[in-house]
Amino acid sequence: MKPYTLDLFLNDVKNAGTPTDLSSLLDVNPITAKHLPSLQQSLQSYDDDQLESIIENIHFYNNDWPAFETMIQKYLVYVKNIDPWSLLNSIDLMIGFYSSLSVALNNKQFHTILFKSTFDITNLIIPLTKFVDAKIMQIENRVNNYPRLSYLSTIMLKIVNNIRASPALDDLGSNERKDTISVLMSVCISLCNLYIFIDSPILCNNVFSNMNVLRLDKRLISRSQLINYRFVLGKFHLGQSNYFLAYKHFMWCFQNIHRDISVRSLIKILKYLIPCGLLVGKVADIQVLRDLVQSDKGGLQIIEIYSPLITCYKAGDIKGFSDALRRNRSYFIGLCLYVGFLQRVRILILRNLILKVYKITGRLNFEDVRSALNVSCDPVQQNASSGSLSFYTITDQINDSFVQNVLVALVDGNLIRAKLTASKNIILSRTNPFPDIYDIYKLKYAQPGKEDWLD
Repeated sequence: MKPYTLDLFLNDVKNAGTPTDLSSLLDVNPITAKHLPSLQQSLQSYDDDQLESIIENIHFYNNDWPAFETMIQKYLVYVKNIDPWSLLNSIDLMIGFYSSLSVALNNKQFHTILFKSTFDITNLIIPLTKFVDAKIMQIENRVNNYPRLSYLSTIMLKIVNNIRASPALDDLGSNERKDTISVLMSVCISLCNLYIFIDSPILCNNVFSNMNVLRLDKRLISRSQLINYRFVLGKFHLGQSNYFLAYKHFMWCFQNIHRDISVRSLIKILKYLIPCGLLVGKVADIQVLRDLVQSDKGGLQIIEIYSPLITCYKAGDIKGFSDALRRNRSYFIGLCLYVGFLQRVRILILRNLILKVYKITGRLNFEDVRSALNVSCDPVQQNASSGSLSFYTITDQINDSFVQNVLVALVDGNLIRAKLTASKNIILSRTNPFPDIYDIYKLKYAQPGKEDWLD
């Protein structure tokens, strides 16, 4: 077999006419890049200075793209020194090439030819870097320390900024516009997932703010990318305790996912959608959930976790809900939902309790509400078993002052339309005394304008 020399490689790069052609030449994956072994052998007789001089003499793009020459040199350094048997010895070389690629993308005149390479390398380098950082943390007995991934995120942000400045995004008649949008969305999604992984979710705001300014044409974005983008956007809003917007994006993902997709992908959405729904007054049907997850082990697990929460939520059972939450404390902390349940959901459970009293008695009497609160909150039992949930549970006696505070909070939050008189009479509105919770929150928390390009 004829050896693949440096001259042959540089000639192929110079003649690469499409992003796909160039991407195959700049492939960093030893499994798919069949030219790597032969090219590596040919490069052993060159040092870095020689490579730089030879590349300069090729005059890529009439010397109008110096960063491209630097990128090619970094790729050759990677190929020359890569150890196919050691990811640890090779990952920094790969990251160095990726960094030079991000700089080369700054050339708005030519950079579209690098988009396929950007897409392919990004999808490969993230899981490899995760693996290396995780292994080193394990060896050195450290936690939440991702030096390579953190550096990788800065490179990716540079890539996002360079691609979003592409003239192709503004050229409505450009054939490259759709491809530009596709690679931009892909890197944005990967970057935000990376920020969340390294426990820096607030940095996602840089990405989402820039994308909201661009207001891309949604018709040019694939459904799968829209689902992935809105899913990570929902996770971002969840982390910022904006449960209404989080629910909105998770619900869109659920409604637009292909029905023939794997159950695991559906469960990934339901895991966030169901609890977010409880925080905004949307309650999932347990039987429908069972039909959706079928016999999937992961699906049955979330049914087991969420079923008692849903039952207690609908019944207005504070004690039962807090017990179910306590049993799965670590799970909800991992989903960034624990604090939300501690702070936001109790008032909705109490509202459902009072609605239940109203449906049973046909009226709303102060003493009936007090009796219901005594059963639901069970302060004596909660004091005995509250543990780490002490600030969530009801520690006071259910006296007149407590009942009045609950009713006033519900009325002030527009969750009940009523008046409470000095003589402890509850006068309900004649029209819709228990308005839909989601509609109330929609008026209160919706933020029109910022993300409406996604709708």
